[in-house]
Amino acid sequence: MKLSTLTIALLLQGVCYGQNILYKQSNKILSYDYGVVDTAGMNKLSEIEKIKYELKFTQQSYSETIDQNYENVLEVKIDSNEYQKDWMNLSRKFKYTSAGMEIYGAQNNLKKTIAYTPEQLSARSAMKAAIQENGFHPGIVAFPEFTPQLISQFAAQNISVSNLSNGDVKMVLPNKVMYINKFKYTIVTEFTDVDGIKNRETRGYEPLGEGRGFLLKITKNERFVIGSKGQCITETKLTYYTDYAIEDNGKLMDKALGKVEQVKIYPNPNNGVFSVQVDVADNVSISSVKVINVLNGNQLSIDNNAQKTFLVNLPNLTSGQYVLQVVTSNQTVLSANFFKN
Repeated sequence: MKLSTLTIALLLQGVCYGQNILYKQSNKILSYDYGVVDTAGMNKLSEIEKIKYELKFTQQSYSETIDQNYENVLEVKIDSNEYQKDWMNLSRKFKYTSAGMEIYGAQNNLKKTIAYTPEQLSARSAMKAAIQENGFHPGIVAFPEFTPQLISQFAAQNISVSNLSNGDVKMVLPNKVMYINKFKYTIVTEFTDVDGIKNRETRGYEPLGEGRGFLLKITKNERFVIGSKGQCITETKLTYYTDYAIEDNGKLMDKALGKVEQVKIYPNPNNGVFSVQVDVADNVSISSVKVINVLNGNQLSIDNNAQKTFLVNLPNLTSGQYVLQVVTSNQTVLSANFFKN
């Protein structure tokens, strides 16, 4: 859940970034707004309503950068076929920096800067601390496994869970109903808005990589409304998220997924025979392993058989303190101290 919270928080604030980039993501957002009506429904529409529910198209490009200070900048550029609208004439790009939200015109000229509220500044500070502690990830960790224990926990919160024949897991909450399908990577939410109108939101994801969460690829927002001559219209917004480009020089995604690079030794202390677990990213291998005597600097090379979990068998080591040193394929040096009885 913490990763979803991070993603939501990023939409509320942004700060400036320096030269050393830890994480960068960019993608396109293609949005279509339209009303879906059947033939009978179309006949019920007035001429004004027919104009109102025409197809509208908006294209955005979204980019986000996190720097070495765990601060971030968000930038959204907008292109649309609705140029006649006043707000489109005024704003073609939104950028969130340390100065506030900057609004740019069609010629990339700064139109206005809106300072952050105290609440937004507080959120920005909290976001920075959260990235430092937890890393950052653009998707969700995983679709939940609805174990009996988890279902019992939901029941204690007045949330019922049931399995449907189409593979959906239906969750009934006090103010909405959710349908989660881990095979299709979809989450559908239905609720009634403040106007008393039924809404349905469908989100579709694609795996970013094994164990690396899911990226949002498509959303469909539907609002079932009533025309002046009867119920006939479904306002729909369909959004595609494409052309993802992600750089993670600071390994913030690995950190967010609990993949902090480290070496674990157990038992410790030991008799020279012990197990080693090297936690690194999936695409990182181990180049070399050495045992170094802290007292005299003597070194022994260890054959790990290209494994990240392996056994060290050195019962003849002299008693004392040692360092197990691991060099990875990306030239990172990891180490852990151990004591030989």
